[in-house]
Amino acid sequence: MLVNRENLGVLLAEPQAAELAGPKGIALDALAGLEWVAFPRSDGPAWYDELTAILHSHGLDPGARPPEGQRLIAEVKLAAVAAGHAFACAPPDWSQPLPDGVAWSPLVGHPLIRRTWAVWPTDSRRQDLGRLIAAFEQPSNG
Repeated sequence: MLVNRENLGVLLAEPQAAELAGPKGIALDALAGLEWVAFPRSDGPAWYDELTAILHSHGLDPGARPPEGQRLIAEVKLAAVAAGHAFACAPPDWSQPLPDGVAWSPLVGHPLIRRTWAVWPTDSRRQDLGRLIAAFEQPSNG
């Protein structure tokens, strides 16, 4: 069951964001020449592979894989972006305050979509699991 779908955008240094952004955002292929601030593949192999495939399909070189076990913390990601030679993928409701000099922008056509799925065995008879899944299907009151 699909429980969440997010259209990701990018974090860029403000001058780059202003230069590259059009009325609908930034085209993914316009990021060519910038380094992708990536997470280790071991943190999400399927998601990492999907992202790198999408980057390749838009003519971007995802660069070398980060070392396994290296954690990508927000401060490091934001510092790399602020330096002006990199971009990072991020949802529109990025949880950290963006520092001066860093901007978020949507991507034209929404080529990066993060989907979160819930899966369970078909023969499960657990009532708590059934209530959890049913809660995802109910509209939020927000």
